[in-house]
Amino acid sequence: MVGNLRILIAEDEAAVAAGLAKQFKALGHRVVGEAATGEEAVRLASEVRPDVVVMDIRMPDGDGIEAARKIADTAPVPVLFLSGHFDQELLDGVVESGGLAYLLKPASSDQLQAALALARKRFGEMANLRDQVAKLGRALEDRKLVARAKGLLMDRHGMSEEEAHRQMQKEASRSNTRLVDLARAILAAGTFVGRADSAAPGSRALAFPDGDSQASPDVSP
Repeated sequence: MVGNLRILIAEDEAAVAAGLAKQFKALGHRVVGEAATGEEAVRLASEVRPDVVVMDIRMPDGDGIEAARKIADTAPVPVLFLSGHFDQELLDGVVESGGLAYLLKPASSDQLQAALALARKRFGEMANLRDQVAKLGRALEDRKLVARAKGLLMDRHGMSEEEAHRQMQKEASRSNTRLVDLARAILAAGTFVGRADSAAPGSRALAFPDGDSQASPDVSP
């Protein structure tokens, strides 16, 4: 189900742009902007925030592929490319630029509707994939911080890795603090390990089994 979309048309031929606008209107969509150059398409994409950009692959100020790259950087949105002829090199450029569908002109209303649905679906899948990659990256960085904090406790307090991890879990639970935030606090207060009396104002001491205290900045969850 495509739904009613807000579409930006980037086409330098007025007659073609008018024809596309008519087709989209008949399909229940709304044209929120028309651009005759690639730079105008980039500007309008940022201003009107369309659901889809329908872009002619050949524009007066260059190709639509470069404009699509700029749109991806400034206002990410699905881009559907239109071309008067098939060209493998252009198709490769479409894929590289992040274009999500490619149609030959003139395209029927059914073809446009199917391409819009495909572009939207692929865009959503790619956005989800980027989110998953970002989450995995953050999780990896968090694990590295926790590992460094455990290493510090092992070095300064003679703990085993299991003991350091268990003690960190206990402290995180007691203070209602995320484990990674506790790790940051431990690393930030590394110079105060075993020297609670030299803690900075506003710090609190973390007690460990061997009787030493580790002063660290107060951390909220």
